[in-house]
Formats: sequence, C-alpha cells, structure tokens
Amino acid sequence: MKAKKSLIFTFAATCLVAMTHAGTVEAESIDKKIDNENKVINKLAADKNSADRKLSDIDANISALTQESDQLLSEKVTLEKEANQLTIDIANLEKAIEKRTEKIEEQARSTQVNQNDQDLVNVILDSSSVSDAISRTVAYTKLMTANNDIVQEQKKDQEELAAKQEQLQIKVEEITQKANDLKSKQTELESEKDAQLKLAQDILKSLDSAKGKKSELVAQKAQAEKIAAENARLQKEQAAREKEAKAVQAKALAKQQAAQKTVQQTAKSVESSETVSLSKPSSNPGTSNNTNTSSDASTSTESRPLPSSSSGFQRPIPNITITSGFGGRPDPNGFAGTWHDGIDMAGSSGQPIMASRAGTVVESSFHPSAGNHVIIQHDNGYFTYYMHLNAPGIASGSQVQAGDVIGGMGTTGNSTGVHLHFGISTGLWSGFMDPSSFIGL
Repeated sequence: MKAKKSLIFTFAATCLVAMTHAGTVEAESIDKKIDNENKVINKLAADKNSADRKLSDIDANISALTQESDQLLSEKVTLEKEANQLTIDIANLEKAIEKRTEKIEEQARSTQVNQNDQDLVNVILDSSSVSDAISRTVAYTKLMTANNDIVQEQKKDQEELAAKQEQLQIKVEEITQKANDLKSKQTELESEKDAQLKLAQDILKSLDSAKGKKSELVAQKAQAEKIAAENARLQKEQAAREKEAKAVQAKALAKQQAAQKTVQQTAKSVESSETVSLSKPSSNPGTSNNTNTSSDASTSTESRPLPSSSSGFQRPIPNITITSGFGGRPDPNGFAGTWHDGIDMAGSSGQPIMASRAGTVVESSFHPSAGNHVIIQHDNGYFTYYMHLNAPGIASGSQVQAGDVIGGMGTTGNSTGVHLHFGISTGLWSGFMDPSSFIGL
C-alpha cells in the first residue's frame, strides 16, 4: 500500500516536472513561430506598401494622361470648329468669286456687243474736253484693273483658305492620332492598375491570414504559459508537501533513538511478566511428547511468538486478532485503496512489535501512508513490513534476530486506529504475499 502511494507521489512529481518543462518548451517553440510570423507580416506589409505606392503612381499617370487627353480633345474640337468655319468661308468666297466673275464676264460681253460705244477710243472721242477724256480714260482703266484685281485677290484668298484648311485638317489628324495613342496608353495603365489592385488584394489577404495565425499563436502561447504556470504552482506545492513529509520524517527519526530505549524497556518489562516454557524433544518421540509440544506451542502463542515450522517466520505479537486480512477489501477511509498488501493485527498503543525473522533493517522511517515503519530483509530473500508504529525502535542498517523488539504499536500515517500492519514480500515494496501462512495462521 505504501509502495503504491510512494510510486504515485514520485510519478506525480515527475509528471509535474515534465509538464512544466514541456510547457516551457512549447512556449519557446510558439515564440519561434510568432517570430517567423512577424517576419512574414513585416515582409507582406512592405510588399503592400510597395503595391500601394505603385498604385498611387499608376493613378497619377492615368490622371495625367486623362488630363492630357482631355486637353487634346479640347484642342481637336477647337480646330475642327475652325476648319468648319474655314470651309464655310471658302464656300462663301467661292460664291462671291463666282458672282464677280459672272459680272466681269457680263461687262466683257457688254463691251464686245457695244464695242463702238465702249471702245477706249470712243470714250476719248466722246469726251467734251481733254480733261474729260483723261478722266474717262483713267476711270475706264481703273475699272478694268479693279475687276481683274478683285478676281485675283479672291483667287488668292481662296487658295490661302484652302491651304489653311488643309493644315488644320492635318493638325486635327495629328491630334486625333495622339489622343488615340494616349487612350491606348491609358487603357494599358488601367489594365496594369487592375493587376496591381489584384496583387494588393492578394497581399492584403495573406497579411490578414498571417495576422490571424499570429493571433492564434499568441493565444496558444498564453495558454501554454498559463499551463506552465499552473504546473509550476503544482510542482511548488508538491515540493512543499515533500519537504513537509521529510520534516515530519526527520522529526520522527529524531525521536527514534529516545523512543527505542523506552520501547526496549517496555519490552523487557513485558517479557519478564510472560512465562516461556519450551521442552527439548526426547530421543524416543511419542504421543505424550506430541501432546507436550502442542501444549508448549499454545502457551508460546499466548506469551511469545514462535517460529513457523514450515517457513522460519514467527509472529510479531502474541495473542493475534486479525482486523483486516490480505487481498481485496472495502476502502476504509477513501485513501488506502481496495487491495490490502498485508494483514492488520489489533493491539494496544505501545505494545512491543518483534522481528519475525533474523535479518537486516533496510528501512526505518516515516511515510504519510505507512506512518512510522520498519522493513527487514531476511537471509531467504524475503522482506517483512511493520507499519503504523508509534515510533521506530531501531535504526536502518541494524542487524536483528527473531523476537528482537523493533518498535511499539501505534496509529501513525494513514490509519483509522491502533494496529500493526504486517506484510511479507519477495522484493522491496513489490511481490506482496499473504503473510498468514508464513506465521501459521
């Protein structure tokens, strides 16, 4: 029973240490993952800033191209209006030329029809005086010259208008081509902008994903730190319990020497009051000898433990009353378990407990479950256990003989009353066997 609880305490302490270490290792591992995520986040954030800057540049270029295109379109509209006006002017001029030409031709035909009247000579001859002749001659010449000048000027204006219209048309075509080029470049920039927007959105999604993963890792780290802190607290409490148990054990050991003397004195007092009668076997055994032997054995059971004829072990106390046997049983207090590794013997507080067989004391100490206890290793490989003593009456490492007093009955440790827990095993705290048959019960 004590072995099981000792193993449980040891296992629990080991688990707490392992869990605390595991929690620390897990937190450190999560820190590395968080650092990696921070690097990813920083890179993605830099990529996002770069993408945003490029988007801003593209928007600025698109805006500039749009402005330039609008300006060109405005110029184109103005030139087209000028060209249209020139077309109208040319048409009007052509009509005027056509009318003047018709009038000149009409004058020419009139001159030919009325040649005698219109002839320059006739004009001179018809003059009333020389000055009148000169005036008429000058007027006639001016008229003819003016008509010719008007026709030539109109033709010149028409040619200039046509040339100007052609230049305007060329400029309109150039502006149209440039506007088309700007539109094509603007379309390319719009496509580049769409691709850049998609890239920025993809980066943003990756950035959000990395931040989410980081948040999860931070939460995992917090949980791991919480678990590690709780394990550390439990470990600290376990260490405090172990320290307290060791302090109790040290205190018990400190009292051991003083208690041993008292127990031994009590044992001597009890032994002196007991009647021990042992007979030597006769050389010719018979019925009478068997009877005497039986009588002696009965007397010894009441006054002093006797060795078992088959095992070599003797009873640790006389007048044995078993209160709990070996094996399965109900848990008496909720801590002992349902399996009993030995047998419990009733008695009185301080009653001497004797070694069941000669051997070496391998353990004499205190345990929260077994209380003050003594374990003896025997020459045949067996171990005997004496638990819940009021105080150990012998030191570890001591050599004892069968019947030597090793302590007094008590109720220390996990006990519900004064009794002796007696056990036998094939190994230290392992291989427990029913001790009843070993001591002739």
